[in-house]
Amino acid sequence: MTDNYAFAKRTALAALVLLLVGTAFYLVGKHLYFFLLVFAGILLAVLFCGMTDLLTGKLHMKRWLALTLSILFFFGVLIGSVWLVAPTVADQADQMKEALPRSLTKVQDWLAQQSWGKRLAEKLPQNFSSSFSKRDDIVSRLTGAFSTTLSFIADLFVVIITAIFFSSNPKLYTHGFVKLFGVQHRTRILEVLQKCYETLRMWLVGMLASMAIIGVSTAIAYNLIGLPMAFALALIAFLFSFIPNIGPYIAAVPAVLVGLLEGPQMALTVILVYGGIQMVESWVITPIIFQKTVDLPPALLLFFQVLLGILQGALGLLLAAPILAVLMVVINELYVKDTLEKRGQNPTAPATTATAPDPDTSAPKA
Repeated sequence: MTDNYAFAKRTALAALVLLLVGTAFYLVGKHLYFFLLVFAGILLAVLFCGMTDLLTGKLHMKRWLALTLSILFFFGVLIGSVWLVAPTVADQADQMKEALPRSLTKVQDWLAQQSWGKRLAEKLPQNFSSSFSKRDDIVSRLTGAFSTTLSFIADLFVVIITAIFFSSNPKLYTHGFVKLFGVQHRTRILEVLQKCYETLRMWLVGMLASMAIIGVSTAIAYNLIGLPMAFALALIAFLFSFIPNIGPYIAAVPAVLVGLLEGPQMALTVILVYGGIQMVESWVITPIIFQKTVDLPPALLLFFQVLLGILQGALGLLLAAPILAVLMVVINELYVKDTLEKRGQNPTAPATTATAPDPDTSAPKA
């Protein structure tokens, strides 16, 4: 009778766990965009907390003052950069709107002359410039752009407010999360959260440094070779550098098309220069910058980017790398180390964890 009761209890517990896991997967799949926005807020909060920790450690100021200065510095640099480069970039962006259709038409004409490219050329629009001239099309595009802009501003507002809340009192949220686990596991969960924070912090520092190097070097190189709209194209390269693997290829397309207007030789020069910058960044700069962070396997990162890109488009593609970094830390710490390696060390004894203090007395820095 006791054995039947124990078996029924284990079965009910397993069914409950499966139900909870299934519900979690359903909620994440159904409302993935919301969870991605929350993660974006966490990522920005990690940046604020990292700057705050630097100020409190070096200058020994109070945390609230350091956080305030960090947020003001971040938005000050952002607004100042926009104010400095916006006139030049806006003017070059207008030139690019006129130049890209002409370049695409030139590519279409070249394809039509090739035996293998005739079918592809026939599928392209006959006149790229005229596709933007129809009144109804313009109204439709303006309406869509207005709606997209409002949605983007709302999402950005949510991310910023979430980041400010998380960074202002990170212990409140880490304590609440850790209390969902048994007392004996809380110390270990706090350690994993701390490692996730450190991984995201170092990843952000490395990524921002890499983006700055790419942006500056691309602007200098494009100006040296005489490529028109160099600053606008360099800004595109800077922004898309945040997306590993895929971003650099996307940023190369408008640069090559603009170079094609100057002639095939300029387009080839752009390909060689941009490719050289990316090779130096991939083989020299990236290994140096990211040597202290989690090593993301390129193929696994690419598959994960494609998956999130299919599920949630640009936002999923943008956040794929930091999400994968956190997942790798969690899997390595909680599954590989705490489950597989401990069982390998002592196969006859179950894995044990030390009794932890209450989370109110210990928490990760952010």
